[in-house]
Amino acid sequence: MADILFKEYENCRLCPRQCRVNRYQTQGFCGEKSDLSIDAVLLHQGEEPCISLNKGSGTIFFTGCSLRCPFCQNMQISQKSTCKKIYSMDKFVEAMEGLIRSGAENINFVTPDHFSPHIIEGIKALKKKGYKIPLIYNCSGFQSIEHLKSVVDYIDIFLFDYKFADPDVAKKILTTENYPEVCEQALEFIFKNKGNLTLDSHGKAISGVLVRHLLMPGFVHNSLRIFNNLLVDYGNKIYFSLMNQYSPKYLKPGFEYLNSRVSNEEYNEVVDHVLALGFVNGYIQEFLDADDEFLPDFNHRTVFSNRISKITSFINKKSDLE
Repeated sequence: MADILFKEYENCRLCPRQCRVNRYQTQGFCGEKSDLSIDAVLLHQGEEPCISLNKGSGTIFFTGCSLRCPFCQNMQISQKSTCKKIYSMDKFVEAMEGLIRSGAENINFVTPDHFSPHIIEGIKALKKKGYKIPLIYNCSGFQSIEHLKSVVDYIDIFLFDYKFADPDVAKKILTTENYPEVCEQALEFIFKNKGNLTLDSHGKAISGVLVRHLLMPGFVHNSLRIFNNLLVDYGNKIYFSLMNQYSPKYLKPGFEYLNSRVSNEEYNEVVDHVLALGFVNGYIQEFLDADDEFLPDFNHRTVFSNRISKITSFINKKSDLE
């Protein structure tokens, strides 16, 4: 497959930053030029159980990011990558085929926005070869509607971060106060087009939307607001993943107020609130104290693991917390 010149990179508007640079000549806000840059390709056991399932999610970690959170848990590749590998289209398709041959439950594109033209072309090549496997867009929630329109028909599952619902918090942490508005509009669009997460008879995710939220120290009110919004906008059957793996390990200078772990009291307050709202589909990561064992380390190409517990009974889960 001959490499393709993508017009989308010439005046890049793939993310809400709309920086309009010619990425064939210079880096965008995302930190990437037009060359397809990938840090890691591996079977990932650390996603939600319905995503990793038995053999793991066939995960492709792209370098760069258009959001650039100062606390990013993937900081090693999203903003400080020293292990960029440039892939031709042929090599990219071969990487996906290799994951499929290894038994991947799906193909999982992590932080994909700024390389979406390559991804779409790769998906077309996979389908032309006859492969049928769930395709996942693992994204930050900071997506423009225009961008989502270009990818939504090629993707089966959206793992969609909902980081901040409070504009003041978003402005303080991201210096991007419009994150909540952008995120909520994007979620509305993909939910309308893909629907709630659907699992097959084996518990494997095959289509739809799973909303993720990372608990952060000192911002319980933001988490409560997010789940209130989800209930009002989508009802108690929406699939969610409440994650408690925040670590200040890669925290940027100037954000010292985030230099702590989520406390047990903060964790319990959010979990109790989620249970009280009556959600019936989701995952709650168990309380993690001072342990970075489950933080991805991109300096070692191993299978990442994680502890995410499925909510099979809210009553049982709540009794465990009392």
